[in-house]
Amino acid sequence: MDLQKTILKQYMLLNQDPSLKKISAETGIQTTRVFRLLNGSTMKISEYEIFHKQVREKLGITSGIETLAQECFTHLSPDSIKEIENLMSRKIATWKLKQELKNTNETKSIA
Repeated sequence: MDLQKTILKQYMLLNQDPSLKKISAETGIQTTRVFRLLNGSTMKISEYEIFHKQVREKLGITSGIETLAQECFTHLSPDSIKEIENLMSRKIATWKLKQELKNTNETKSIA
């Protein structure tokens, strides 16, 4: 359910809280179904994919990394996939540490 909430939140932010009619027109999902989704009804995979595509288009994201990840998952050995996963985890951990350092420095400069 977290993925659903996240994608809907992103969609709404990127589109400046559009009306149900506008969402329906952009996504091709019936207005009543959009209403139910926005109020917590469980999304079908096809609906998630529609919203995900809309968000990616708004952000100008090409399918690069996702397509590449899928291709790696399909063709590479489990060891190679694990190696890539570890590299990505280290990159995220480094980013988080930098963010914590940045926040700590900002807090010190304020005090």
